[in-house]
Amino acid sequence: MTDFTKTSEYLLTGCNWEITLGCTLHCAHCGSQAGKARANEMSVEECLSAARDLISLGCLELTMIGGEVFLYKGWQKVAAYLTEHGVAVNIVTNGYRLTEREVEQIKQAGLVNVGLSLDGMAANQNQIRGRSDAFASLQSSLDLLDANGIGTGVITTLMRSNLDDLEEMHTFLKDHHVQIWQLQLASPMGNLAGRHDITLTPQQVKKVIEFIRIKSFDLQLGIVAADSIGYFDENEPFIRGRTSPLCYWGGCSAGTSNIFIDSVGNIKGCGALYDDCFIEGNLRERSLIEIWNDPNAFPYNRKFSPDQLTGHCKGCSASHLCRGGCRSSNYFSTGSLFSNAYCSRNITN
Repeated sequence: MTDFTKTSEYLLTGCNWEITLGCTLHCAHCGSQAGKARANEMSVEECLSAARDLISLGCLELTMIGGEVFLYKGWQKVAAYLTEHGVAVNIVTNGYRLTEREVEQIKQAGLVNVGLSLDGMAANQNQIRGRSDAFASLQSSLDLLDANGIGTGVITTLMRSNLDDLEEMHTFLKDHHVQIWQLQLASPMGNLAGRHDITLTPQQVKKVIEFIRIKSFDLQLGIVAADSIGYFDENEPFIRGRTSPLCYWGGCSAGTSNIFIDSVGNIKGCGALYDDCFIEGNLRERSLIEIWNDPNAFPYNRKFSPDQLTGHCKGCSASHLCRGGCRSSNYFSTGSLFSNAYCSRNITN
């Protein structure tokens, strides 16, 4: 078993840092139920202290999400500090009404790219985001970033209502020079808590997997499945991104190579685990290094055994590799961290 108290034995990669919960939109599917900023959000100095710990732990990549990153004053100072110390930093934004001011901040921060959230063509994007100009504004933001030589990616959260938009969205994104497109499943949490009537059925997820495989051969736009999609059927080598044609799902990385810091300093293995039971500590009480090196932290992954799997996952021949799929999707869809409702190996037509 890996000794997670020895920092020389691992590198933190793909760390997600939720920097603020402020928001200019009111998204119907928001997992964090973002709205007003919390009264006790971390200061810039506290964020910089956490950044120093991340660098000490060997962090390679970091994503700032929200809420909305641009509402946090000083975000670019934190991002620039990380960039200067060799960390590849990007942000995910709702892309609503970006201006030259935000573009200048992006340049100052030295971001590797900017991710924007697009959840359908005009009718769906406007309805989901609660703004009649949400789609037009995002289109303008894509064009503004492209004109300034800033690479873009798009994240789409899939629900029953926007599934039929995928083909048109693919064309739209290519026309606007988007480089990478990630598809992820809406989970029944946050604003969608309990709404299984809105989230996709396993059969619809299978159609998404087939869509990703087909589009993976279009080299103009990279398309990739998020952690909640897939697992060890014949499509697996084609849905994790064209940059690695033999890339397979390697199990949930929450707390093993990924870590999440929320806006008030709570530490989780993954930002999508929106339940306080997954908080491993707080930066105002213990340092990030101490929390990360705690041998009892993140037990659902660090102490995982295939014997813990239940449902269709129990006894699966790929269980030692797959490890039951996405912990967040499992938890909010089945009530168990170790049972997956959407595994492509178990979906029947």
